[in-house]
Amino acid sequence: MGVATALIAGLSLASAVGNFNSSKSQARNTAKQGAIAAQNRADEIKRLAAKQRVSYLQAGLELEGTPQAVINDTYNTGLEDINEIKSAYNQSSKNIMTQARANLLGSIAKTGVSALAGGGGIEDMGGVKTVTSGGNITGTIPVQPRKPLFTGSI
Repeated sequence: MGVATALIAGLSLASAVGNFNSSKSQARNTAKQGAIAAQNRADEIKRLAAKQRVSYLQAGLELEGTPQAVINDTYNTGLEDINEIKSAYNQSSKNIMTQARANLLGSIAKTGVSALAGGGGIEDMGGVKTVTSGGNITGTIPVQPRKPLFTGSI
């Protein structure tokens, strides 16, 4: 592999890692925005339920039966809204990270293919690996024989 090819591969990989880290930050920010949106909705629900309570009490109604059922329904609907908000933001955050991982892996694969296409390679020659660049032998690397992973019987 030539110096230029190695440099380009390294820069490409560094750029991919930078983009991945940027996506992680974006995913974290999305999750934080979701938490804020859910908290805002919770506050709205509390205010609405308080207004309903005050309205019923000013009308001389006791907080039993139908008035209490309406307030309970307000809270239940609010909890559903909050869960949907959290779910939507979490899914968006997951989608960002899924895309970031795919882009990173694609970039790594592309960098590897580009580096190999640049003329560099390693060939096995019986206990010694021969390193080539542009078709010229640039050196050899001694290779230790591998030990078997399993030597027992089944």
